[in-house]
Amino acid sequence: MALVATFCPPAMAQEAEEELPSTMQAPSPLPERAQSADTEELPAKMDAPDSRPEQTAGPQEADDPAQETADEPAEATDAPKQEEAKDEPMPADEVACRARLRELGVEFSEHEPLKEESGCSAPHPLTVTSLPGEVELRPQAVLTCAMAEATATFVRDHVIPMTREEFGSDLTAIDQVSSYVCRPRNGTQTLSEHAFANALDWGALELEDETRIEVRAYQRAEPRRARLISAIRDAACGPFKTVLGPGSDADHADHFHFDMAERRGGSTFCQ
Repeated sequence: MALVATFCPPAMAQEAEEELPSTMQAPSPLPERAQSADTEELPAKMDAPDSRPEQTAGPQEADDPAQETADEPAEATDAPKQEEAKDEPMPADEVACRARLRELGVEFSEHEPLKEESGCSAPHPLTVTSLPGEVELRPQAVLTCAMAEATATFVRDHVIPMTREEFGSDLTAIDQVSSYVCRPRNGTQTLSEHAFANALDWGALELEDETRIEVRAYQRAEPRRARLISAIRDAACGPFKTVLGPGSDADHADHFHFDMAERRGGSTFCQ
């Protein structure tokens, strides 16, 4: 019997090649399931799967910290820099001021920086809740550390002894009517010291025996109250740079205004 050789005509071979996509390569030696997973799940930027065994391309690679770091978006690499900016060290004078407040027995906590479009600002404010002698500040006040220290020292050295001398009772609370407020001075466009957390207004004092002394002008019938209000005003001129109270103008008829405004030559304005 004659043997007949079989072969694929060139034309048929060419047609078979044309049916395949031009970019298709020879089949991978990996099992079919591994090829499908690598092709669909791996990011487009990764290289084609190599010829390693199937188990090397499983969940272990997805949990590889080095691989996760490599695939993170560019924004993630900037996160540490942003954290560093938030954690900038506090100026030495602010740190020292806080240490002095603790020695004075002031209770306070850090307040977030204040900055508003109108110009009101305080980069390192505090929330102050009590002063030396466990004198409560009601409500709590947002102040610069310098203003808090001046208030604490004034209360310890002057107001506590004065109330004890006049009324025979210890000071337990100061009712404040304004600390940080973003506003201009009354009748002007100039920002108030309140807009920089650099001022505190006192409305009344409360004593241990529950005596309440409001900051206002008293008649002759109440000489102790009149003497105390007058003495506090006089003693405040020096520890504070601005002192305003009853009699200075209509806006301060019922409270003291104390602030630490910087003036030429360190002068004070008391009225």
